[in-house]
Amino acid sequence: MAIPPELTSHREALLQAFGNQLEDLEANHAGRLGLAQGRRLLRSGTANLEGAFLIGVLLAAILYGVAAKPLTPIQWILGIILFVVVLIVGIRYFLQTRAAVAEGRVESLVGPVHIHSRGRAGWYLNVGGQSFHLPIRPWHIQQGAPYQVYFVPQTRTLVAIEPYLNP
Repeated sequence: MAIPPELTSHREALLQAFGNQLEDLEANHAGRLGLAQGRRLLRSGTANLEGAFLIGVLLAAILYGVAAKPLTPIQWILGIILFVVVLIVGIRYFLQTRAAVAEGRVESLVGPVHIHSRGRAGWYLNVGGQSFHLPIRPWHIQQGAPYQVYFVPQTRTLVAIEPYLNP
């Protein structure tokens, strides 16, 4: 069965939007994470760890800036606890992404997709009764059209989407 040209160009546009190559999509078809996808997921985990550290430092700076000087022991303890909690969240996600890349497993869902905004949280894609943060601009996806959606189950990260043709 020949794939219609409009679906081929839409598939190529989605590959480009995600930064994927055909090799990544072929790996996804086999239930595996592509090499470039794995590298992006690792970078994401590292960026989240760096962001958590920065947020921890900013929280400590805000606490220091608004508190009366000299700081009392409880203020020091509160600042350290806030910093550690935020850092633990970043470390958890970092380790989770490393484990997901090491496992290299990808799952997929097929069905009509629905996109909606959650305000500042960004755009989300619903398919097969599940919701995922959409890492690309929403205009790349046709509302209500059938797609095959590939995601990393440990992190619930979308790694690829392609138009779905009924076999």
